[in-house]
Amino acid sequence: MLWYKNRMIKISNYSLNYASLLARGQMTIFDFLTLCRQLGLEGASLHINNLPELGTEYLKRVRRAYLDHGLSMAVFTVSTNFGQPESAQKREFEKALEAIRVGMFLGAPLLRVFAGSPPSEAEREKAFDRAAAGIRKVCEEAAQAGLPVGLQNHNHNALCRTAGEVLRLIEKVNHPNLTFLLDTGQWAGSRGASGELRPGDFLENIRQTASLARYVRVKFYNPGPDGSEPWIDYDKVFDILRSVHYQGFIDIVYEPGKSGEDIHTAIPRVVKFLRSKIRG
Repeated sequence: MLWYKNRMIKISNYSLNYASLLARGQMTIFDFLTLCRQLGLEGASLHINNLPELGTEYLKRVRRAYLDHGLSMAVFTVSTNFGQPESAQKREFEKALEAIRVGMFLGAPLLRVFAGSPPSEAEREKAFDRAAAGIRKVCEEAAQAGLPVGLQNHNHNALCRTAGEVLRLIEKVNHPNLTFLLDTGQWAGSRGASGELRPGDFLENIRQTASLARYVRVKFYNPGPDGSEPWIDYDKVFDILRSVHYQGFIDIVYEPGKSGEDIHTAIPRVVKFLRSKIRG
C-alpha cells in the first residue's frame, strides 16, 4: 500500500488473467488468491466466469480465503452486451442480476459491466439506446442491493470505445448508481493483444475520463525486462491519474496473445514496475 499526498493507490490482480489455467483445473480460485498474497498485492478481482460454483457454501469459502490472505475484493466483473437486439436483453439482464447477488455476497465494492457492441454499424444508434436502457436497469437493481455499477470502456467497435461515447452513455443512463471503470488499453487508438494500431488518441481519452474513474485496469501485453509495457506510456498514464488525485485500485490485466510470455514470469515484473511508478 503506497501513498502520495495522503492518498493511496493499491494493486490488484485479475482472475481472468489465469482463465486458461482455471479452466483446465491447473489452478483454483484459492490458488489464485494465494498467489496474490505471495505477490504482496492488496487486492484481487474476480470475473464471475472464473468461479466454478455460485452456491452459498462455495462462496463462503472464497470470502473466507480473501480474509485469510489479507486481500480486498477489488471489483467483481461480468461481461454484458446490452447492444444486442431486444430478444437478447433479458438474458443479459439476468447475467447482471446473478453477478449482483454473487458480488454482494463476496463483499465487492463495485460491479463491472460492458455496454456491449452493435450487431452492425447501421444499427449503432439503436444499440446505443438499448445499452443505456439496459445499464440503467442494472443500476436500479444494484442500487437496491447497495452495489455501485462501473461502466468500462472497450475498443474493437464497441459502443464505448472513446471518451465521447463513454461520457454520452453515462449522461444517457443518468443514474446516480453508475460510475466509470477505466481500462488503459481499451480505447480507440490503443494497441490490443494483436498489436494492431487503430485510429484515435488513447491518452487523450484517458485524460477526458480519468476524473470519473473509480477503478482503473492497467493493461499489459508484452512487458519488457523492467516490467514496463512498450505499447502504453505508463509514465504519462500515472501523471494523468495523479493530476486527478486518483485513489483506489489499479488492476493488472495481462493479455499476451498466443505467443506471449508465461504469466508466472511476467506478472512479478509487472508488479515491481507498478510499485516503482506509484512511488514515483
